[in-house]
Amino acid sequence: MRVEVRAVGLKAMRRERGLTQRQLAHDLGISQNYIPAIEANDRQAGPKLQQQMMRYFVCAFEDLFQIVLIDPETREERVLQPK
Repeated sequence: MRVEVRAVGLKAMRRERGLTQRQLAHDLGISQNYIPAIEANDRQAGPKLQQQMMRYFVCAFEDLFQIVLIDPETREERVLQPK
């Protein structure tokens, strides 16, 4: 199994606060190309950036991210639900 942490709530959270991708990247101290890649699920935020985002938006992990298990052979995806 492969594990992905997808930032499924990032775009809505960013827009809710009236931030552009560029503004958010600047505030987090990362490349301005990184936010669009994370929102499109082309890249994944690492643990340090995940923590930064949760502090920045003052939210829980589940508000921004979703953990997905992917079977490499069948490409079947299973979303892990928080308890």
